[in-house]
Amino acid sequence: MDKIAEKQNKIFSKKKFFVSNKIFMGTETVAEQLRSARQNRKIKLKQVAEKLKINYKYLDALEKGDYNKLPKGIYGKNFLREYANFLKLNYLDLIAAYELEANIYHPREEKELFAKQVIKNRYFWAMPKVIKNILIIFIVIVCFVYLGFRLNRIIALPNLLIISPADNLVTKQRIIEVSGQAEPETKITINGETILNNIQGNFNKTINLKIGLNFITITASKKYGKNRTITKQVLVNPVAE
Repeated sequence: MDKIAEKQNKIFSKKKFFVSNKIFMGTETVAEQLRSARQNRKIKLKQVAEKLKINYKYLDALEKGDYNKLPKGIYGKNFLREYANFLKLNYLDLIAAYELEANIYHPREEKELFAKQVIKNRYFWAMPKVIKNILIIFIVIVCFVYLGFRLNRIIALPNLLIISPADNLVTKQRIIEVSGQAEPETKITINGETILNNIQGNFNKTINLKIGLNFITITASKKYGKNRTITKQVLVNPVAE
């Protein structure tokens, strides 16, 4: 009796497996569900790609079940979610089937990818402590040096070179040209009047002089920095040689 019962159990198990396997094989894959839903809506895959702003090759890979061509991780699943929502399909059912199919057809590749990611993430922490500390200190120093350099450029006195007039100039002329050079981003004023400088930082201005001693004040200023001021004295003497 025991042998007969055992034989019947084996036959029943085989039938159950056959029925279960038949049901699984009869179920549409993710690719088939996507393709059927799109074809029922009578819309081309390129049109879907344009509407969803997803690369055509990724949608084509989903419809062919070629998961190797999809971006790894969350990006591939996001494409599936957007496509499923567009076709009015149940995303939760599809993602479950998608993960099952991916594990069946590409398990080794996914495991290797995961292993590579783990190695890459742990590489830094696996380094000797002394080398790791040196790298951290070096990075901190480089950051401080860069920030210091940028801050110095902002708050330092701007460069200002006066080409004309010369110091303590004596002349008979009542008109003189003031010219010079400064950093391109600086603001130039001559006796309180703003002067435009070109992209090289060059500037010039013709001003009228009075008989006697004239003071010409040139100021270069940055938006967040200090000002640099140079004052030139020009003596107008009609009888000067």
